[in-house]
Amino acid sequence: MLPIVKKVLVISYYWPPSGGPGVQRVLKFCKYLPEFGWEPIVLTVKNGEFPSLDESLIIEAKSIRVHYAGAISPYELFKVFSKSKRIQTHQLSAQTNEPIFNRFARWVRYNMVVPDGRIGWYPGAVRLGLNILESEDIDLIFSSGPPHTSHLIARKLSKNSGLKWTADFRDPWTDRFYYVESPRNRLIRWFDKILEKKVLSKADQITVVSPGFFNQLDSRAPIKDKSKILFNGFDEEDFKEIPFSKKGNENIVISHIGSLSRSQNPILLFKAILSYCGEFSKNGIRLRLIGSVHPEIKDTINKFKLDHLVEFIEYLPHADAIKHMMESDALLIVIPELPGNNGIIPGKLYEYLRSGSQIILIGNDNCDAADIVRSVGGFCINQNRPYLDIAKITSIKTPREKSKLDQYSRRYQTEILSEIFSNCVNA
Repeated sequence: MLPIVKKVLVISYYWPPSGGPGVQRVLKFCKYLPEFGWEPIVLTVKNGEFPSLDESLIIEAKSIRVHYAGAISPYELFKVFSKSKRIQTHQLSAQTNEPIFNRFARWVRYNMVVPDGRIGWYPGAVRLGLNILESEDIDLIFSSGPPHTSHLIARKLSKNSGLKWTADFRDPWTDRFYYVESPRNRLIRWFDKILEKKVLSKADQITVVSPGFFNQLDSRAPIKDKSKILFNGFDEEDFKEIPFSKKGNENIVISHIGSLSRSQNPILLFKAILSYCGEFSKNGIRLRLIGSVHPEIKDTINKFKLDHLVEFIEYLPHADAIKHMMESDALLIVIPELPGNNGIIPGKLYEYLRSGSQIILIGNDNCDAADIVRSVGGFCINQNRPYLDIAKITSIKTPREKSKLDQYSRRYQTEILSEIFSNCVNA
């Protein structure tokens, strides 16, 4: 480990006890940055609104210094009308026959709140951020979004302090999938694009999670000369801590970990399961859907009369999710059927790679995620394909070369990030 020589202010809404993919990237960066001479000091939200909680991650973050800023959340309106304690990811996309209050709350979120529902965090975070900059010898500012309010906070702090700033984009800004499903009014779209362009123009360095996503952002504002593709990844230590020995399942087990939105309905898979059960005259297959599932996908499952073969599991702690990955015969990735999906690489894909289980990608088979899946012997199947042979796919085992996996380790990706930080400060 290198001696700590620099400090970076990390601005991220998602932080333990938040669960889900949003927290993993920043948490792992902060875990490994000290090995490369950078001390992370985190600015996050106090009592935030998170789609899921994972108390187990608090232990991993205990050695990191964290500051909490209060926020006002428009999601409280959604929670009141939806009678839900938490806003599931699928609730941000439209639903058929949903209550009128849900539709109204979503309309408010999309058409009266810019850039996102976390903008109520901005005032408190800026005030606290300025105090941190006064009391700490900070060398660099790093923001990760979504929510892209994080970038607006970083932009303000960078402008006031003169410090260099690196903006990290995990997902699109003005091209989020639920904006396609529920279009916003023209004025809000225009204003949001202005904010997006300002952030892209003002940030000193930009990191993005995929080549396709880079191309998308570069079309908004030229970022080629100051950007770097920084993949998500897996943490080897997460897998070493899982007590597990690979055993054959009584049934073929196919699992999907994470949220499934309206645009991720894997109808091809459901047809394949129906065909498999009919051909072999048995119910020798189990589909595990771990995480929030859009109601219309559940309706499709019932339509195909597959409900007895599908197991719905609520959000699990990260360690338990990894255990399920390793126990499954195949793991499912569903690319949303929406425009601009070439750059989508779900964060869980990298842990899928490390798990050793077979991978089935359904959707755009020319996207960035498909390239990675094919590189390790996985299967990429377009949703329009007429047939999917489950028995054949799950029987094929392709050993994964360690050299191909190492480039996706969290530690390696953090090493690249530390080099980006150093180059940014010294530029």
